[in-house]
Amino acid sequence: MPGIDTAPGAAHPRGTLLEQLAGRIARMTFADIDARGRTVARTAFADTLGVALAGSRSEAVRLVQAAAVCSTPAGSLILGTAGRADALDAGLLNGIASHALDFDDGNLTLVGHPSTILVPAVLALGEETDATLREAATAYAAGYEVLIRLARSVNTAHYVKGWHPTSTLGVVGAAAAAAHLLRLDAARTAVALAIALSSAAGIKANFGTMTKPLHIGQAVRNGLLAARLAAAGFTANPEALDTVQGFLNVYNGAGAYDTQAITLGLDSPPLLNNEVNPIKAYACCHSTHGAIEAAREIRELDGFRIGDIERITVIVDEKRIPHTDRPVLAEALAGKFSLQYVVARMLLTGSVDLADFEGDAHRDPAVLSLMEHIEVAPAPPRREKNSFGAVVRVKHADGAVLTAVRDPERDGSGTEIDPPRLWAKFTDCAEQVLPSDTVGDLRALLQDFPGPGTVRGLMKLAEVHGGDAR
Repeated sequence: MPGIDTAPGAAHPRGTLLEQLAGRIARMTFADIDARGRTVARTAFADTLGVALAGSRSEAVRLVQAAAVCSTPAGSLILGTAGRADALDAGLLNGIASHALDFDDGNLTLVGHPSTILVPAVLALGEETDATLREAATAYAAGYEVLIRLARSVNTAHYVKGWHPTSTLGVVGAAAAAAHLLRLDAARTAVALAIALSSAAGIKANFGTMTKPLHIGQAVRNGLLAARLAAAGFTANPEALDTVQGFLNVYNGAGAYDTQAITLGLDSPPLLNNEVNPIKAYACCHSTHGAIEAAREIRELDGFRIGDIERITVIVDEKRIPHTDRPVLAEALAGKFSLQYVVARMLLTGSVDLADFEGDAHRDPAVLSLMEHIEVAPAPPRREKNSFGAVVRVKHADGAVLTAVRDPERDGSGTEIDPPRLWAKFTDCAEQVLPSDTVGDLRALLQDFPGPGTVRGLMKLAEVHGGDAR
């Protein structure tokens, strides 16, 4: 039932919600992950590592590294370099890098990006603990379990309220993955999750700025820290999730969450075996992808005339609008969250590329002119509570109207667990930083993931040496 279903201080026959989650995490093994789940994990690690390598060149990473990180001779790899740092700092920087381009995978239940949190956390701590790749996959599955179960409880109310679920829930997922790598028992794992809940942060008001990927880096770092503290004997309230002043009530409010969704089927196989994390075709907010694809379809229709447009209407789920209705852009990054900008780009050029969100691209006179003709409107209520579909309607000056409808979740592009474009995307991203022969070796190892080998071996291949940087 929604809201509070356990009175403060009341007995929990199976333990508190956190204790039940912790028990599931502590029991999880690699054998629990079936062939499909392993494919989901392989896709997640390959896609995230690729976009993080490309994102390691971002200004956001450079600024945070200069302001807050001291490299060390040993430790975990800072992607985009051959330098290393403590796992907390490596997780911070690599988390920022993985989300800097907004090119990482998504999940409809989370309404966010699970792998941008979990993969950097697992890789940073996995180097420190000398984890095998199978242990890395299992830790990913453990963190994923927590992320999705919490998301089922609080979304979409949590998302609509203005929280950034990738970071607010992600910090707890990172703590779960880290606790599994540290082999914490259920009691210590519950403490790690409770500590992480006090670091939950991230508001959607900062979308379209460097602070959005900073959310991710902070969540990764704080999740790792929570697990380390729990391992050291730190204390926290095992009721921190569902007590009166706990996370669910503070962040969502009474009646705006469902505690049963957290524990339903908790003894079943890992959720990783059944969920889908669509990988992105465009380096911008997933909420804009349906509109981009619809614009692409219109551009290819007979009768489309770019110089004769009177009005363009973009219709999306009302939940997409608060963070994507941006007719004016303050910086290039803001274009990643502007339906007007990405639709104008696609109609004008037939593509939406990385370069479209860099430098002064957002000041392109032709794009700005076309954006003035674009309006964004909410779709009529639908049975689906959280649609990513879009309708784009182009009206020409002579009255002719062209319409296209695209829904990534319905047309198949959002339901593939090992999409053909994955390895081409990985290669394109990784080769921005690494030489092609190194990328080939790294790709081969990832294509066998989670096979023999260690996280250290994987990250050794990802090192950028003096002459390698592109």
